[in-house]
Amino acid sequence: MSDRIQAFFESQGMETYGDNWKLDGKAIRERHSPGLVATNGAASLASTNRERANRFVKALWELEVPSSKVFRYYDGLLYMMSLLHAAGEFRIITPPLR
Repeated sequence: MSDRIQAFFESQGMETYGDNWKLDGKAIRERHSPGLVATNGAASLASTNRERANRFVKALWELEVPSSKVFRYYDGLLYMMSLLHAAGEFRIITPPLR
């Protein structure tokens, strides 16, 4: 699934793909979202196409911290969680058992 997703977004242009799509593959909105770039980079952990995965990881590492006034919270959370995953630092903190 990661390979299919990355192949689709790569075919739309690594620097320009939109962030909102119809099921038939037509773009609804042309916004190049940092949150989507980040999650596509994290999808590289499950990808089998290493060359393409490396391009998506590079795009993740080169992202600037999201600063949009409209989408900063959403994009920022996806950016942070994707960086944690890619760096191998994402952890589940469970509450202590009583």
